[in-house]
Order: sequence, then structure tokens, then C-alpha cells
Amino acid sequence: MAKPSTATPRHQLVEFLLAEEGRAAAAACLLSIAGSWREAIELAKAWKVIPRMFHRIHILPVKLTAADTGTLKLEFLKTYLHSASCAVKAIGAIHALEQAGIPVVAFKGLASIAVLYGDSEHRTIQDADVLIMKKDLPKALACLQRQGFERQGPETLAQYLRFVEECPGFAGNQAVTVQGEQGCEVDLHWDVAGSGLRPEEVLRRAAKCELAGRTIPVVDAIDGFLLTVHHAIRENLAIEIVCRDLLDAGLWLAHLREAGRFEEAIKWVGKSRCKVAALTVATLLSGYDRATAAARAAVLLSELANPAERRSAANLAELFHYQLSHGRLGKDVFYLVHSRPWRQVLKGLATDWSGYRLSMRSMEERLGENQPLLKRATRLAKSIPGLRVLRLARELACIKFGA
Repeated sequence: MAKPSTATPRHQLVEFLLAEEGRAAAAACLLSIAGSWREAIELAKAWKVIPRMFHRIHILPVKLTAADTGTLKLEFLKTYLHSASCAVKAIGAIHALEQAGIPVVAFKGLASIAVLYGDSEHRTIQDADVLIMKKDLPKALACLQRQGFERQGPETLAQYLRFVEECPGFAGNQAVTVQGEQGCEVDLHWDVAGSGLRPEEVLRRAAKCELAGRTIPVVDAIDGFLLTVHHAIRENLAIEIVCRDLLDAGLWLAHLREAGRFEEAIKWVGKSRCKVAALTVATLLSGYDRATAAARAAVLLSELANPAERRSAANLAELFHYQLSHGRLGKDVFYLVHSRPWRQVLKGLATDWSGYRLSMRSMEERLGENQPLLKRATRLAKSIPGLRVLRLARELACIKFGA
């Protein structure tokens, strides 16, 4: 495959956000010369990395126009206020669950803010992901309902649970979203199957961390890293979604090194189901900055991987760069190259046709993806890439859904 061009604002923004300071400054210069900062700000907003852009601009020799500076400041303020509000509400929800005697642990965004960033100024969240045991789900839903969080969707809970088990979009994860005031959401997870992590073990390893003046349970740092790279694979390594994952993964590894747990983490990751995902993410980060914990992790994980795993990670990295250059591949493309999603859908429809369709329509409406079947098929036909990219997509689908 031809080497992708790095002349677009997408590439320059990724360099600015992820690369070492010299390369980041060079990318900023190119954005300024091309007058592309407004486009870069819109991309950063869509990728939910406005805080990273805002703070990096202040530590690098970057000059924006007055209009672009004003736009960025406004977006940063809106992002910060929303994230801070979501964090406070999520912390209240977690405390309510704890008081109800329900073991719970925060992971993904809220855990990253608590452990890696220290506050909501440096990292956005739109929802809070927490993990509980499945047996506690009815009690947890009732508890959060008393806190003003309501489950969305017209289907019964039983119908939704059957849907989650057979919906390929969850890729092994099982969760239900409850929505509170001002759009704050809590995603209650009871399984993160694709990661290979058992919920009871993640809960047992949980640590305590202070955030917004209160103490909450958060995932152990190794689990935090594994769940981050697992999410990057779940989202098909599309920069539009995984830019925050890349930033978080690098910080989790740096945190583990500072805590004296780096070697322990590498050994643990090397034995986990996320080895290829971790090697892929570490390799991508190493490509932008070779003086980081992630770069060292890429070397060590490569040594632990067998030739097939190294080839797989290289293919996934190639897929990341393809999407960076050409845009995100549609999720249907990944369903096209693997049989498991179709088998899941057919099983779900056979078990409860009306309930499955009801849940599917409800989810598609929330995601803005509710389209007639013919239109969706036409869109898929137009979006099918070449044979090489289909093979790369299949490589990722095999990691995501299982070979």
C-alpha cells in the first residue's frame, strides 16, 4: 500500500496531539501556513480532544489568529463545564451504588481523569463507564433511578438483555445506559468479555482515588491500560473515536513506569487476550514519540509476541493509518468480513424477533443510524474498500470478534 500523505489537517492534527514537541511544533506551523486551524479545531471537537489541543497550544510556540483563539477558548470552556458536570454527577451515582452495597469500579474516561489527569480540565467525558457484577444489575438500576438516572428505550429489561448478548456492536461487552439530568449518562457494564478480564477480578483489584474532593473506586492501572486498548479495537482503530484512547494509553504506561510497575504490566499484558491490541497501540504511539514509556512497551511486547501476533499488530497499525488518510470505515464493513456478527443477529432474531428489532431500532435512533435497509445496503456497497483493506478489516474483526 502506498505511503499515506501527511499534508492534510487530519494528519497534522494527529502529529500536533501525539508527537514529541519538535514534530508537534512543525505540524502546528503547517496548520498556520495553510490557514487550517479552524478546521483543526472542528476536528478536535469531533474527536473530543479539545483539552489536549488547548493545553498543547500553550506550551508550544503556536500563534493563532484572534478569531481562532476565541473559538478554541469557547470550545474549551464548554467542554470543561460539561465534563466537570458529568464527573460530579457520575461520582454521586458511584457513591449511591456503594452505599447500596453494590461493588462498583470506574474505568475508561472517569478513571483516566481521576488517575492520569487529576481533573476534568484535561480530559473530556460525555458519560461515565462503571463495572458491576451482573447479579447486581436490577438493584443497581433501581438505585440509580432514585438518583434521577433512567434507562432509555421502549423495550423491557429482559428484551434488552437478550439483545445485548446477541448484538455485534457490543463486541462482547455488555452494558446498559442510564441517563440523568443535562445529558449526563452512566454506562453500567457487567461484562467486558472481549478484553479477557473477569469483572469480579477487576472489582477485586480496584484502587481508591480522589476526584472533585471525593474518593471513588477506580480500576487498577494495568486493567485501565488493557481496557483502554480493548476499547480502541472495539472502535475499529478509527482516529475519530480512538484519539483519546491513544492519549490515555500512553499516560497509563507512563503512570505504570512512574509507579515502578512497568515490567509487571508488560508481563501481564503479554499473557492477556489484549496482547495484539496493546502491541498495536504501543507501536502507533512509538511512531509519534520514541522517548516514551509506550515506545519501550512496543519493544518489549514485540519480543513477547510470536511472528503471527507481530504481523497482526502491523496489519492493525496499517489499518489505522489507512483510516487516518481515507476516513473511518463503516462498521458494516467489519461485519461483512466476519461471520460472527451475522450469526449473532440471526440468533437474536430467531430468539425474539420483535424484541430484538425493537432494541435495534432504539439503539440506532440514539446513535443517529436508523436507516432503511436498502439505503444502508447502498451505503455499504459504496463504502467497500479494496481487497487489501478488506483483509486488514478482517484482521481487526478476528481480534474483535474472535478468530
